Amino acid sequence: RNCNSFGGMIGKVTTMPMRLRADRQIRHARLMWYGLGATLLVVLLLQCSSTFVPAPLQHGRSLSENEKSPAEAAVLAAATGGLMLPGEAWAKGGQWGPLEGKASSLVHPLSEGLLFLLTLYTGFLGWQWRQTRLVGIEISDLRKQVPKNLDPEEEIPSAVKQLQAQIAQLTSDRQDLVKGKFKDRHYTISALLLGGGIFITFYGAFNTWFRADKLFPGPHLFAGCAIVVLWSLAAACAPFMEKGNDVARNVHIALNVIILGLFAWQLPTGWEILMKVWGNAKLPWF
Repeated sequence: RNCNSFGGMIGKVTTMPMRLRADRQIRHARLMWYGLGATLLVVLLLQCSSTFVPAPLQHGRSLSENEKSPAEAAVLAAATGGLMLPGEAWAKGGQWGPLEGKASSLVHPLSEGLLFLLTLYTGFLGWQWRQTRLVGIEISDLRKQVPKNLDPEEEIPSAVKQLQAQIAQLTSDRQDLVKGKFKDRHYTISALLLGGGIFITFYGAFNTWFRADKLFPGPHLFAGCAIVVLWSLAAACAPFMEKGNDVARNVHIALNVIILGLFAWQLPTGWEILMKVWGNAKLPWF
């Protein structure tokens, strides 16, 4: 009976590395699907960008059809009249001072470029922390497979030696990962990205309104709003992730992959806006 029990434990030890390799392959395949999804999202958005917001003339409505009746106009004026006070707060034509200048207008596009690089760095930190956690789980699973009733006078089976060597290697790798403090760095940089990203996004919208007296609905604006919403949803997953919820972790990763895809898709239109502001000779610096 003891021989059969020992043989069963050796069999488990032999098959455990195969299961761990399969788990690694599943994680790598999942990562590839995330990347493929982000790529397809960018391609789809690029194809749909020209028809994302139809031009006013494409709506098929005449100017007279878009005009409101006097009664509708009166109701609208009464509903929004309170928002127009005080009148000085909504002044245009240079009364906003430096906020209308070229220097202020360049804050959003330049900052968004830095935020894109920060997004990539934050993703790297998050992935390294994920690897640290998964390696720890893998070490724990391997240790459970090591037989506890080995006879010290007998030679250790080769399968057990291989298992012990694998545990030692993974422990060394995890120690190197722990030294990187990826969890704390990921949390800190993510908080800066969330706060700074929301602030810069709304700063750009207000700056456009200060400078042009209106916003320009289109793919760039809507994608920026979507990124802000997805940032908030990804951050909302954090409490559940701390409790070990794998669904929340996968949702968090998926949301950030979508964010990265939208961010990358925004870069060309953001560059066009940057060049228009930079080349506007009529726009004072301050």
